[in-house]
Amino acid sequence: MSRFGASKFKNAVPKVSKKEQWINDIPIGSPSSCGNHIKASCKFMAFNTNNTGGGTLAVIPLDKSGRGMSSLPMLHAHSALVTDMDFSPFDDNLLATCSSDNTIKLWDIPEGGLTESMSTPRCMLTKQEQTVQNVLFHPTADQLLASSCDKTLHIWDINKAQECIAMNVHTEQIQGVSWRQDGGTLATAAKDKKLRILDPRTNSVCFETDGHGGNKETRVCWLGDADFILTSGFNKLRDREVCIWDQRKFVKPVASQDFDRSTGIMLPLYDADTKMLFLAGIGDTRIWFCEIQEKTPFITQGIAQQVPEQVKGIAMIPKRAVDVMSCEVNRLLQLTMNAVIPISYEVPRKSHRDFYGELFPDTAGGEAALSAEEWLQGGNEQVLRISLDPAKRKVIPKKPSPSSVSVSSSGDKTRDVSSKEPLVASTEKNKPLSEKPSSPQKSDDVIEAANKLKTSSLETPKSTKMESGNAKSDEKMKEYKVKPFVAPSTSKYRHMNSCLMPRSTHMINLHNLSSNVFGECDVFHVNSKWGAIPLGGAGGLIAFLDLNLSGKLERDLPAVQNGSSVMDFAWDPFNNCRLAVACDNARILLWDIPSDGWTEAMTEPSLTLRGHREKLYFVKFHPQAADILMSASYDMTVKIWDLTSGEEKHSLTGHTDQIFSGAWSADGSKIATVCKDGQIRIYEPRSSSKPIKEGSGPEGTRGARILWVCGDSLLMVTGFGKSSQERMVSVYSVQDLSGALDTLYLDTSPATLVPYYDEDTNVAILTGKGDTSVIGLEILPQPPYFLNLAPFQNSVPHQALSFLPKSMCNVKDVEFAKAMRLTQTSIEPVSFSVPRVKKEYFQDDIFPDTRVKWEAALSAQEWLAGKNAIQGKLSLCPPGMKLLSSIPKMAPAPKKYMAEVELSYKTDEQKKEELMSAFSDKLAAKNEPLPQEQFEGVDEDEWSD
Repeated sequence: MSRFGASKFKNAVPKVSKKEQWINDIPIGSPSSCGNHIKASCKFMAFNTNNTGGGTLAVIPLDKSGRGMSSLPMLHAHSALVTDMDFSPFDDNLLATCSSDNTIKLWDIPEGGLTESMSTPRCMLTKQEQTVQNVLFHPTADQLLASSCDKTLHIWDINKAQECIAMNVHTEQIQGVSWRQDGGTLATAAKDKKLRILDPRTNSVCFETDGHGGNKETRVCWLGDADFILTSGFNKLRDREVCIWDQRKFVKPVASQDFDRSTGIMLPLYDADTKMLFLAGIGDTRIWFCEIQEKTPFITQGIAQQVPEQVKGIAMIPKRAVDVMSCEVNRLLQLTMNAVIPISYEVPRKSHRDFYGELFPDTAGGEAALSAEEWLQGGNEQVLRISLDPAKRKVIPKKPSPSSVSVSSSGDKTRDVSSKEPLVASTEKNKPLSEKPSSPQKSDDVIEAANKLKTSSLETPKSTKMESGNAKSDEKMKEYKVKPFVAPSTSKYRHMNSCLMPRSTHMINLHNLSSNVFGECDVFHVNSKWGAIPLGGAGGLIAFLDLNLSGKLERDLPAVQNGSSVMDFAWDPFNNCRLAVACDNARILLWDIPSDGWTEAMTEPSLTLRGHREKLYFVKFHPQAADILMSASYDMTVKIWDLTSGEEKHSLTGHTDQIFSGAWSADGSKIATVCKDGQIRIYEPRSSSKPIKEGSGPEGTRGARILWVCGDSLLMVTGFGKSSQERMVSVYSVQDLSGALDTLYLDTSPATLVPYYDEDTNVAILTGKGDTSVIGLEILPQPPYFLNLAPFQNSVPHQALSFLPKSMCNVKDVEFAKAMRLTQTSIEPVSFSVPRVKKEYFQDDIFPDTRVKWEAALSAQEWLAGKNAIQGKLSLCPPGMKLLSSIPKMAPAPKKYMAEVELSYKTDEQKKEELMSAFSDKLAAKNEPLPQEQFEGVDEDEWSD
């Protein structure tokens, strides 16, 4: 009955922090994925938020608390939900994140936390084909990271940003991953209800068994360095249960405990030092505390602690950060809908003046035991353990494991444990093992034998296990050794500041906005004078708003009546008062509207174009030539019109299905289209009606958009993945349409992404109907092709964004794009700018000379005759404003005075020796004559008596 002996931690009291110690006012929401959504290091906590769009994290120092956190800088990590994250156990500032956008990124958090929003990672690992669900750092080797993507487990060397091992041994999606404390093996739980213990270095499954009987997710947690793993899941009766499994007889659980029938997945957190287990169910309002008896596996009866809010995530801070002088044995961070709540577990003691060593066993230090390469070559070594006693601050060598003999050195730490700063062990890890100081408890013979054994292990190129691995693992190792590390690119627009303009500039009280607009229509178009929006009801009404007026709109806006449903419409870029409207009766109507407005609905267009046999998809004006219009129809043709004569000039064929979108090249000589048949086509309309190039486009059939970017060298296409649910953006080389150069998966939504592209900055801004966020990307002509920018987010969904001409941007505020945002009841200006310090100068790196897109370079006849031209350029620099590039570059700051290097203190004896040496040098005999020897005297006979 000794296993039922009294526990030192059975009376641990959970203390929920007071509200003023919470992190408040952050809209966290209800993230749903395999991850935990909050993690902590000794310095920071990181957790999901939804206040600036999917993929945004808050990274806050552990000691920060209070309200007003929503105004703090954020980590704009991904373009979709962050599914999991993890801090390195050996670097409190290194954070790994993974996301539904199929990427894994590494982030270096600045000391003291974020001072400005951050979107540039330290590096991004190879993009995966599906959502990455888990990331987990190696517990003993530095710079190693495990991740799971669908059925594959990957091991990465993040220092070289490359994959080392890929294990394809699962038949269903991996749901949970946990390393053994010695880092030799790991455990996984998968959707096929199987539990597996894997040896990554041999790419093999060591043990496999059936797990929980329920269909919901299973979580797995290795119990320290013991031979047991713990899982939380559901049984066949849908009860939540926790089981302990012995890997030596991996057939059925050796201990289990049922809890309740709640539907929330239980998240296990285990402290290997104290054997304390915490269980928190998603959506629960209580946290369970149990203890694990490892010798004869047994789970003590759980004690439930009520918490004030529902659990959305839970994290345990590292043991090195707890307040040992308050007898705090563990601290949890509970993530709720809008707050983070610290919960401390303290063991009652009469006095807090002494350190109670029985409550704080030696814990793993913050220094890696192995390098990534040593582990991959078969090395096994435990992390040095440290005392949490502030008075001792010693590193205690851990007893060598049976699988390897190692000598651990001791050293002094440089911080008081009670200060909650990370402990630093002054070990000599970088020296050869034979030079490391030995433990005083070992004899010289034992130390010598251990050193020889360890040296021999490290000199072996691969362990016996590695040699028995399959060929695929060997190939991965070869690639690991030869691939160079490529530093990530950064964008000067990465901190793009996007915000709504003041309410005084809004147009409110908008009525009767059409809710049945054709899916390929952009819904809303503006120029420097007018905004045009479709109204509901019969007759195909389009209303007009004077953009120079703000405030409450009249109920009856000036409008044109098209007589048929509106499919698409577009403003003439060279005439602010001409609008082309495509209707479902196969007609195109041209409207010349009065510049000063009107009251009655106009019913007679200035020109009607007839030629298509079925309803239309879209209309696009030529970017360089006046009076040239492109249109596409359900008859699967694209037609070019001369508006001066009202005639069809060219008809382009070759499409076999609905034409989603078309775009003119910047010089207007070519046209690119994207079609529902999954093909991208490029035409030279004046020379041939057939496409000159054709290639595969997006697989989804819901909708797409296409644009020419990067000086017409690339095509950017927004569309959907194969399931027509996941939105994506791809870039294609104009010279080769055989496949996309790169594809970025963004999020899941039914609305087609409508892109705006600024050729001066190469920034693309994308959003869809009904979205609450706007995605920003910088497009590059070479890899990595996409650079993520800070997104725009608003709680009210919008119908569309339409961008104003570049000449209307406020360059003095470094505003490089300006849009009008249409909602169901209002029109709101949105500003996109770059934060700069010296705004008194014209930022000529942000504002190169822009193309005068509001003036035609050619007439319709000149273009149809084969002539090409492009508009001139105009400087946006206001008169009298100095260029930023004209400021003389400042000299580099003088090197800081390093006292420990440059200062030297001399003793009195040293000073005396230097003085005597200098004196001796002066008086030393030299070959040249003395000065007095060179003086001229008189002869002897010239002396007088």
